[in-house]
Amino acid sequence: MHRQTLQLSVRLLVILLALALVFLFVNRPADADVPVQTIEHVVSAGETLWGIASQNSSGGIDPRDAVAVIQDLNSLDSGMIHPGQVLLVPKS
Repeated sequence: MHRQTLQLSVRLLVILLALALVFLFVNRPADADVPVQTIEHVVSAGETLWGIASQNSSGGIDPRDAVAVIQDLNSLDSGMIHPGQVLLVPKS
């Protein structure tokens, strides 16, 4: 009886480990290893991050997400940009 309990415990452990591995691979973001292709954009007077993001984002992308990507690419702490500043912008 003790041996059967041990075998059942080992089988359950193997199943749980297999499920954990499947979960890790399935939940991995698909684009985690894909680098973002960028272009350089020189900020003109009157431009905003929102406007730049809207112009350069491909269809279906929320401008808020595009602004966040531009901020991350350029290590911007805020949405403030200046004329003449060169920004890396995702290529659309």
